[in-house]
Amino acid sequence: MNNLFSPQLTKQVIIGTKSKSRRNLFKNLKLKFNYRSANIIERKVSNLKNDKNDALKIAIAKAKYLSSKYKDKIIVTFDTTILFKRKTIYKCDGPGCCSKLLNSLNNKNHSLYTGMVFMINDKIIHKKLTKTEIYFKKTDKKKINQYVNKNFETIKSAVGCYNIEGSGQDLFKDIKSSFFNVIGLDVISFLKALRKI
Repeated sequence: MNNLFSPQLTKQVIIGTKSKSRRNLFKNLKLKFNYRSANIIERKVSNLKNDKNDALKIAIAKAKYLSSKYKDKIIVTFDTTILFKRKTIYKCDGPGCCSKLLNSLNNKNHSLYTGMVFMINDKIIHKKLTKTEIYFKKTDKKKINQYVNKNFETIKSAVGCYNIEGSGQDLFKDIKSSFFNVIGLDVISFLKALRKI
């Protein structure tokens, strides 16, 4: 798929993510980019309002951080948030937090948003917000705790404390809209935006 884009273009692109899931997705698509991580504290991004736009605001903050460091480069950043009971859910810092969160999502639905931003020299040239509605099936609390204990090192970096591409798929009843958005990247929107640059 990399032959869809000129080598000059892909060399100009810096993907601002430390997500292994996103990087693996790019690798599986045979897309080669440079990767950097934006060193920001997501919860401290200004003007967060516990709504769907928080994902875009955080992605913009990441893009600004990297754009200030890499002049004339195409910076692409992402952020995935969960909106549940009118509150933005962030990543957990321990197994107890993950178990509590997954048990609260158990047998309910929630909205997952991924914000994507393209920026050059601190100027936004494209942005997109993609929503996926996720329905959890009813799962025994003991099974959820076992899942967390077994997979914590993998899920601790995932908002919602689950990875749909792994054993976490057993937690789901239904997904409406983009499967790849749950991994953290609306692939079709990304490819369309990159082709237009």
